[in-house]
Amino acid sequence: MMRLQDPLPLVSEASHRLVEPGAASGGVDHFSIRTRLARIMEGGDFPALSRQVIDTITTIDDDAASLQRLANIVLREYGLALSVVRTANSAHYRRGGRPTESATHAMMMLGARVVRQLAGSMLLFEHFQRRSPELKELMILSLLTANHARATALQLGHDDPEAAHLAGMFRNLGEVLVACYFHDDYQRIRSLIQDDGRSEASALRMVLGFAYTDFGVEVANQWGLPDTIALGMRATAHTSSSLLASVTAFSHELTGTLYQTDSNNSVGPALDAMLDAHRSRIRLTRDQVGRIASDALKETRDVLLGSDSDQSVPRLRELNAAARRAFGASLALPDDGDALTMLAEPDVTVRARLRNELDDTVDPASGATIGTVLLQAMEVIMRGGPFDRVVTCFMTGDRMQLVARTGLGTGIDALLTRFSFPVSARGGPVVALTQQRQAVYLPTDRTMHTMEQRWATEQGVSQFGVFPLIVLGKVIGCIYCDRIGAGPAPDRATVRYTKSIADLVVDAIARRRS
Repeated sequence: MMRLQDPLPLVSEASHRLVEPGAASGGVDHFSIRTRLARIMEGGDFPALSRQVIDTITTIDDDAASLQRLANIVLREYGLALSVVRTANSAHYRRGGRPTESATHAMMMLGARVVRQLAGSMLLFEHFQRRSPELKELMILSLLTANHARATALQLGHDDPEAAHLAGMFRNLGEVLVACYFHDDYQRIRSLIQDDGRSEASALRMVLGFAYTDFGVEVANQWGLPDTIALGMRATAHTSSSLLASVTAFSHELTGTLYQTDSNNSVGPALDAMLDAHRSRIRLTRDQVGRIASDALKETRDVLLGSDSDQSVPRLRELNAAARRAFGASLALPDDGDALTMLAEPDVTVRARLRNELDDTVDPASGATIGTVLLQAMEVIMRGGPFDRVVTCFMTGDRMQLVARTGLGTGIDALLTRFSFPVSARGGPVVALTQQRQAVYLPTDRTMHTMEQRWATEQGVSQFGVFPLIVLGKVIGCIYCDRIGAGPAPDRATVRYTKSIADLVVDAIARRRS
């Protein structure tokens, strides 16, 4: 049986083994494409990626449960959370004078569709960029294309810059998949281009029997991605069906011209030729394109430093140098050595800002629903702890059960399904501590009793806390938080901070009831 990494025979040498009569139409060898796709579907990680992409981009609705799952996706990936917050604070989306630092608040400002687009982009980046140095470089280029596309769409006044970002990120999907799952064939293609002087199109026909674009389009269709993504993959300077497709093609070629041109050659003439080729649809001056490149480098820098700062700094310096070769030494570029502060480990100042932002959401005049308040409050608690999981529980109407309503954190979906306790002596420590009407975190406030220790062991947690929600003198539920692995328990200041967030949730419920 052929291994996934085993190269298939050269198409030019054994076309009868790869192409069925009539399989190719419109110059595309569909049989070869589907043969390759079937092979990567045999592995474990690609089907998992497929499910994640489909869930994130195409099937998450705007109901409370879906928004909770989307919030978990956002908070799990630093780069995505940073991207969501930065996007919400951009001039295109920002409302009011004070910037947001809460990722869940930013989600509500942007709306689920925009967040899904951002999540889809970062999901693809994170899945492949840690595989190998070669794949990381391809994903950096894809990220630059995505950021070029967003900045270009904004410069042109396009009303959906995040759709442009998504299309830009997926523009080179076909090459990424071949480099990842058919590494030997990918090296053969590169050798034919670099050593034998063949064109990319010729090398691809010999080794694969199809273009990278054709493979990417096939996978995009299998995933049910928006049509704009496939149109963006196929678009060129002279053939594009929409402005968004033109932006995608322009951004892809801008990335190649700036960052894949031999440093010994002058990039200026190549850049001028590229701009002229796109002039009919993308009417931008050289200075405007320089600002697009600068904005894209800043966005790319923040994501890379957030994921792997030590290894990313040298590459960021190379990218900055390449941009300056094209646009001159006066081009404003981000400092690759600056430390990132947004979404960093919590300190007193960040906690205060997050709490103040939640305080604004608690006000009924904000228009926020209780579900929105709960999501934002749980994020504030997680980041202020830090805790691994936060769950909001409420009493049932007959007050016979304490049931989890929503939650954030590691493995939260599985936890929510089993987080239902009878309000009785059999309810365990979560019910018992809720009924005591006093916030407690174990072992910060006291050592665990035998029953509490046994329950914690059964749940696989090393520490936990219960913060009762008492509205107008009546216990209606609690906020539960915990840590799974070994680690220091939060100090008393952190416990007091968490209680203050629970008190804001109580305030939000009481004010809306009244």
